[in-house]
Amino acid sequence: MKILWIVSCLFLTTTFAADLTIQRIFESPELDGTLPLGLTFSPEGQRLSFLKPKEENFEILDLWEYDLSTGKPRMLVDSNSLTFGELSEAEKARRERMRISRKGIVEYFWSNNAKSIVFPAGGDIFLFPLDGKLKQLTKNEETELDVKFSPLDHYISFVRNQNLFILDIVTAVETQITKDGKGLISNGLAEFIAQEEMDRYTGYWWSEDEKYLAFIQVDESPVKTVDRYEISDATVTVKSQRYPEVGTANVIVKLGIIEVAKAIKGKRKVEWISLGKNPDIYLPRVQWTPDHKLSFQIQSRNQKELTLNLYDPVQKNIHKVLSETDQLWINLHHDLHWMKEEETFIWSSEFSGMNHLYLHDRTGKVLRPLTSGKWPVDNVVGVDEKAGWVYFTAGMDSPLESQLYRTSIREIGLPEPVTNKDGFHRIKMSKDAKFFTDEFTTPTTPLQVSLHQAGGEKINDLSKNEVIEGHPLFPFAQQLIKPQFGQFTGPSGDTIYYSLYKRPDLKSGKHPLVVLGYGGPHSQFVNKSWKGKWGFFSQVLARKGFIVASFDNRGSARRGKKFENALYHAMGVVEVEDQRAGVEHLITKQPIDKKRVGFMGWSYGGYLSLMLALKAPETFSANIAIAPVTDFRLYDTHYTERYMGKPQEDKAAYENANVLNYVSKLQARLLVMHGMADDNVLFTNSTLLFKKLQDEGKIFESVTYPGSKHGMNGKANQIHVFNSAVDFFERHLKPMEQVR
Repeated sequence: MKILWIVSCLFLTTTFAADLTIQRIFESPELDGTLPLGLTFSPEGQRLSFLKPKEENFEILDLWEYDLSTGKPRMLVDSNSLTFGELSEAEKARRERMRISRKGIVEYFWSNNAKSIVFPAGGDIFLFPLDGKLKQLTKNEETELDVKFSPLDHYISFVRNQNLFILDIVTAVETQITKDGKGLISNGLAEFIAQEEMDRYTGYWWSEDEKYLAFIQVDESPVKTVDRYEISDATVTVKSQRYPEVGTANVIVKLGIIEVAKAIKGKRKVEWISLGKNPDIYLPRVQWTPDHKLSFQIQSRNQKELTLNLYDPVQKNIHKVLSETDQLWINLHHDLHWMKEEETFIWSSEFSGMNHLYLHDRTGKVLRPLTSGKWPVDNVVGVDEKAGWVYFTAGMDSPLESQLYRTSIREIGLPEPVTNKDGFHRIKMSKDAKFFTDEFTTPTTPLQVSLHQAGGEKINDLSKNEVIEGHPLFPFAQQLIKPQFGQFTGPSGDTIYYSLYKRPDLKSGKHPLVVLGYGGPHSQFVNKSWKGKWGFFSQVLARKGFIVASFDNRGSARRGKKFENALYHAMGVVEVEDQRAGVEHLITKQPIDKKRVGFMGWSYGGYLSLMLALKAPETFSANIAIAPVTDFRLYDTHYTERYMGKPQEDKAAYENANVLNYVSKLQARLLVMHGMADDNVLFTNSTLLFKKLQDEGKIFESVTYPGSKHGMNGKANQIHVFNSAVDFFERHLKPMEQVR
């Protein structure tokens, strides 16, 4: 379940100035500033490209680049110069999985010689040579998906009509690499589960010498067919979707290799790689090594075992490099790095309880740990083999921050900090790890982008984004509230962190509290970063006289595996305990009316909101659940079984986690919002809840969004969602000190 929530923050003084409204939050120009998106170094590290929203409409993106010598930006391709037709169903689904809600040029890819950029638009492929004119490479009714350059830039590859194609850049001749993709069989395209839950959005991989293409073939025939209704304003469409509900069959995945030169000549012989005797597995990662061997990871269906394997396409043999097991589950990662000069690789593991980096030889033997300590590595962002450094992000000093560090590959020692400004640093490194961009924020600083040498020395600012006169946020700056951060000891003895927004001029007395949260795994709601629209929403509530708080309960990210493990077979239990304890703690510290406490959450946060309303009625009296799961038996295999197992194996855990079993206990005021075309958390979750509430005679409110999927994207929808939330809390929690 992808995290849709982006949390709170913001800043400045106690004087209230211009009126910040929900309407203004979602209008152009963006209050955060016109920020670069999709920052990408060219392969040789000399150029830096990005996507930039149009000032007049931040939902439409253009392609830009920075001049690294001056920090000056320039537009490369104006999306207004392109024609965008209706997206295919396959592309709509892929964008939903990737959480792409904007329009225009939404993704792009550099050639490896750094002379061209290719991008999809309107279902076709466009090539932009940096020294020439924009060229349309395809013009078909069918949509090209997952567009890439081949490593030596001879071809552009893509998936069309469930088959893999390559296009010769010089001759413009297309070659269809596979031909059996049709119906329930697809080649080269990442399956639903891979995109939604495993953070894998591709289904094919080039070897670095362009000799081979590895690809997956997906057979959806075993997967349960679910009739899903997509209800728009004027039509109802029944979508027969292959949806892998928890406890049911997944797709069958095969991994094959084909020789490109032979395929071009019409000889499409596929070498199928054995993935073991049990077909009920996951294939989360595939990657070529520098010496042209294919590495692939296999995760068991119960996610308690992960193996790393190497296939030699010349010798045609498989070597198991390493295998990890865990009694509960193993988290996937992207921290595998194969060394070019040595027969070694870097790998991250949580076997110590914290995620750390280790250097292995090709047999899988651990040569030495590269990091250790009572803090987890977030992720590897770069490796400089010649200088002997691996670069990674972590919150070594505080889980509320993220900094860039480097540690020696060759010698045992403590990591060196590269960044040191308090706050959150999101890092993009050049391929050779000589330069990096720092996307820096704090609770008082919207995103600022700077370019640095690998050691940390700043080269120049790329986007200062200062909130000065002329910045969209400037008229509202004086009214924004700086959040407070704190911690307390939770019911389990673990430290629970929280954030708090409170108007500094609140009069004495008791005031309503609104808690915003997510509560599920792989999320961190509370940290010292700028979080955009959700932060502005917190400001609107605080300005109206609410105290606004968030708590990161057990199960949240960046605290180590033990902290996450608390959710195992206990969804809807530990989150409720910790959120309730958080409110009780704040009541002892802040002027909060314990009879006027609300909660709002989206997706897993919507599930948590329902559970708090039903299982903690003495604490929460007004709850909003947006796109909530109500019965985890309706959710997908990979996510749910990781934490709950199969329902056939632990029926009690699913019954305990089922919202519908507690509906009779509802006392709180309740608002449920859901998109009526949601293909992630199916709308059925809410219709089952509505019927159960009605059967129990419970009064509730609901807002449904015709044609909308899980994110309820679009300006009008977003404004309506958050205005509805404000209206609900005002009516039922009645703040007495609104700014007039």
